[in-house]
Amino acid sequence: MRLQSILIGLFVALVTTAGVFWFLDAYEYKEVDEYTGFQGEARENPLFAARLFLKRMGIPSERHTSLQTLPDADTVLVIDTDRYTLSRQKSEALLAWVANGGHLITRTRYLTNDSEAENTEETNDHDPLQLALSITRGEHIIPEEDDLPLEAELSTMSHSLHVDPEFFYALQTTTKQAYPQKYNDATWLLEIEHGNGLITWAANLDFIENSALDDHDHAEFFWHMLHSLHDKPQAVWLIHSDDMPALSTLLWEHAWALVLTLAVFIPLTILALSPRFGPLIPKPAPERRRILEHIHASGLFMWQRHRKHADTQYAGFAARVTQLLPSTRKQHDNSNPDA
Repeated sequence: MRLQSILIGLFVALVTTAGVFWFLDAYEYKEVDEYTGFQGEARENPLFAARLFLKRMGIPSERHTSLQTLPDADTVLVIDTDRYTLSRQKSEALLAWVANGGHLITRTRYLTNDSEAENTEETNDHDPLQLALSITRGEHIIPEEDDLPLEAELSTMSHSLHVDPEFFYALQTTTKQAYPQKYNDATWLLEIEHGNGLITWAANLDFIENSALDDHDHAEFFWHMLHSLHDKPQAVWLIHSDDMPALSTLLWEHAWALVLTLAVFIPLTILALSPRFGPLIPKPAPERRRILEHIHASGLFMWQRHRKHADTQYAGFAARVTQLLPSTRKQHDNSNPDA
């Protein structure tokens, strides 16, 4: 028996060893590069790489999810959104900020569907900032592969750089102060002087986002864009989302007094409406009384109040009930000894 167990153990060890050698001979461990996409903040912030680039260049930058307030005039404001939450009043305030010496870098609104692309004039009317600057969107342009990257040169640059906008909707404007960048007579970037400030309006800002900032000369071109007005900008605001603030934030900002009042009033109201603690004591089920008990109580009351007439009325009524209900005769006699 012991020899049999030893043989079985040797057989199992032999099979296991053979299996391990076969696996090592048939399979090989290799490292495979697989694209997993951006992680952390870079997943939701397309200007995350731009902020890191500015930090390395010694330019203070801030990330903002929406334009709630305007910065100082020596700040460069980069809005890489469709500006759906930018109302007409906020657009006018933004243009006034630019006129006082601010520098705005933004893009045209992306089209979300084919029906919107068919009617560009209606879409332009829904963008108050674009309408105020008399900028309209033209045809959709996809540069040829052989023409990419494009050569671009801002008004403050002494040499051209290579930029790849990939695709864009041609920009059209009646503003005379614009310094356009073109591809086959189709404008993809404008520099518009507005008061003492500057507006750099691009048809597409994808080249400064995370996936493309390190391609071609995009980082250097972005650096020149930021220095088109201010030789040394004090700060850069990067706005990558125009989502509305959370409801809780809006309530606390505009109705904090109401929030505090409700926070005190609601617990006190609940406390006042629920004075009991523990389970409620069940109420006893109501018992059904016999009709003769009501008759006896009524007769006794009448007899006490009107003794002369009560005996005759009660006796007549009791006799009538006894005649109709013979089974109650005994109960009547027991409950009313005077009858």
